[in-house]
Amino acid sequence: MITDKKLTNPFLLQADDLSIEDIYLIFEAADYFLDNYKPGVKFNDLKGVTVALAFFENSTRTKLSFELAAKRLSADVFSFQSKTSSLAKGESLIDTLRTIEAMGVQIYVVRHSCSGVPHFLQRNSSGIVINAGDGKHEHPTQALLDAFTLRQHFGSLKSLNVCIIGDILHSRVARSNIKMLSTLGANLGLCAPGTLLPRDLVKWNCKIFDDIQLAIDWANVLLVLRLQNERMESGLLPSMSEFSKYFGVKYPHLTSKPELVLLHPGPVNYGIELDYRLSSYPNVLIQTQVTYGVFIRMALLYLFKHSFLN
Repeated sequence: MITDKKLTNPFLLQADDLSIEDIYLIFEAADYFLDNYKPGVKFNDLKGVTVALAFFENSTRTKLSFELAAKRLSADVFSFQSKTSSLAKGESLIDTLRTIEAMGVQIYVVRHSCSGVPHFLQRNSSGIVINAGDGKHEHPTQALLDAFTLRQHFGSLKSLNVCIIGDILHSRVARSNIKMLSTLGANLGLCAPGTLLPRDLVKWNCKIFDDIQLAIDWANVLLVLRLQNERMESGLLPSMSEFSKYFGVKYPHLTSKPELVLLHPGPVNYGIELDYRLSSYPNVLIQTQVTYGVFIRMALLYLFKHSFLN
């Protein structure tokens, strides 16, 4: 057994569901799996547990990461595809949930384009619901893996200056990271055109930059976001090229400050928010985030089982 400690809540719907003790407990379990994982050898911690990947919105990294994490722990895993389900015939979301629950599912990993769907499912289920991204609301496991990546690189997040750059208005990643990184002691900054900043910025207690060079001068870490055109109303930006000119991270930005660390949750739109030449730059940790994401999700699944399914 990794630990006798347990998580506070039998769900993860938003970053605020995790206390600072919960976060460090997840990091501790992730460290264990990272140190002890051997390719091709599975852990048996989730043997007999069924995990449903209910993705109502497209995903590559998050879905594959959760699937791999569950399988490495010997869980029974199945993927639910809304486009090929009875939802396409008019079945309600709650009836779909009850159908899946009747099959003995204990953990649901849910992604949906509408904010609040994981909350709705949690209220109507006896299972454990993990939010894998809901609309413009939150993406708490992305924030966990981002924080873990920074902790592995710097040792501590306390007093670290992290600037989030890009489409903050539509970003669930930004919302979860602001909460989680603040909890862990980091200082937060935001850099974006005014049209891509939320109106209620005061409650976030973040520094605001309208000049990317000033943001880079201040920051130890850049967390770069893509433009979410699928959620964007017309008129928010004059053009992609203008956004890239004033808010895209260019090669000279990082070469002038080589100790600067860059994260991106993916997918990356190279040539818009990020210069393609930075894809293999030493302190650009995009692929490291992907690697650590599997171990963070292993830790989370293990702790949910250990805390609430034993």
